[in-house]
Amino acid sequence: MFGLLATLALVAATVFQVLPANCDRNATVVVGDTCNGISAKYSVSTYQLAAVNTGVIDANCDNLQIGEVICLGLTGQDCMTTYIAQSGDTCVAIADAYNISQSTLITNNPNVNQICTNLYPDEVLCVSSQIYVNLTMSS
Repeated sequence: MFGLLATLALVAATVFQVLPANCDRNATVVVGDTCNGISAKYSVSTYQLAAVNTGVIDANCDNLQIGEVICLGLTGQDCMTTYIAQSGDTCVAIADAYNISQSTLITNNPNVNQICTNLYPDEVLCVSSQIYVNLTMSS
């Protein structure tokens, strides 16, 4: 009985999940998924994943539901040029490696503070020279 109820709940969550109308690509959450893991697997920044799923993914990303369909990027705002931060990385070194300014790196990753002291290992960053983050995504 419990298995049937769990299956029905999973189907209901999947069926009633509404993606943004301009969602370019999506993924289905599987067992063991984390936001950083999904971001790395699908080349989407940690910030972008959270921003396009506002109200679906909480601030700590501890509410992912197996079978849930989440949006990975919005049309015209989908940065797929990413880098997975390593221990000891700095924003200056990452920006230099991708031939972008630190300002562009911070603009595309507004979850990273201006002095880059909150960068953490396994965080997935947008490292494109194109600016993807705009007011509609970050509000």
